[in-house]
Order: sequence, then structure tokens, then C-alpha cells
Amino acid sequence: MATNNVWNEHRTRIAGGWKCVSYEMFDNSGPERTLIAKPHGENPLGRVSISRNGWLAAHLARPERMHKLRSGKPWQTAADKEVAYVARGLSMYCGHLKLCQAEEGGLYWPTLVEISTDPNRMGGIEERKVTLLEEDGKSYMVLEPKQDVLLDELTKLEDGTPTRAVLKWEKFE
Repeated sequence: MATNNVWNEHRTRIAGGWKCVSYEMFDNSGPERTLIAKPHGENPLGRVSISRNGWLAAHLARPERMHKLRSGKPWQTAADKEVAYVARGLSMYCGHLKLCQAEEGGLYWPTLVEISTDPNRMGGIEERKVTLLEEDGKSYMVLEPKQDVLLDELTKLEDGTPTRAVLKWEKFE
């Protein structure tokens, strides 16, 4: 539960461009975190842009799916199967965020999703726990979605274990 909107206090640290440097899935069924998978490999492909007024645009793609289509056709005229292979490797959404201070400490942001590659997310809230770090003169942001994800095709394990995604972003702009 939010105690207040603290965007203005942190705006200069958060606004800008961010590059995903790690995307890890952890077992969230117990008190100890165990790394289960890196669904986007060692070099995830993701960017987040955040305006000074809190407009967020997030793009995440599975690197192994980001090639020219085998048919050589444009996206709009390629076969559905070919497009689906790429599209299912994409996760994108945008909307305005609020930065909140949690009662127990720490930051989180709810984003009202206006547009998304998954229409089921449109009009909903995407909430992330936010941790801001400075390491070796670089700015990082660690985001953890509030909701767990069940293991699936993405992690190559299908046992229904609740997992938590942890994404680390490096500020580049």
C-alpha cells in the first residue's frame, strides 16, 4: 500500500533510457531465492524509456527470435506462423506510472497500461518493486513484477512452480 507519490523526489534518477542487462527467474515458493532460469539468455534484449513526467514505454524481446523473417517477407504479409514465432517473444507496454513509497519501505510503481502487445493487459495495472543502485559509476534499476509467474515454455520447465522475475536495467541516457 502506498503512503505517497514520490515521483518528484526520484525523477532525475529514473527518467531516461534503460537497457536490460539481466533477466532472471527465481523460485518464489519459499524464503530462499534459487535461480531457476534466464529466459532471455545471458544478453537479454530490452529497453525502457521513462519521461520526466512518468510516461513509461517498455520493450522486451527474446533475442533468439529477433531475426529477419525466413520468408524475407514484411511482417504484415508473412505467414501467421512466422509472425507468431516472433510476436510471442515480445512483451511491450506503455502508460503513465506513479512512483510510490511502500509503508514497509522501498519503492514500487504501478503503471496504468494504455497499449500492450498483450491486449489482456490494456486498462490494467502493471506493478513493479523498484530498487535503484549505483555500481562502478553506473546507474542501475532492478524491477520485480509484483505477480508471480508459473514456469512454462519460457523457462523450459512445466511444473507449475511459482517464480519471480527480476530484471536489472542499466541507465544509458
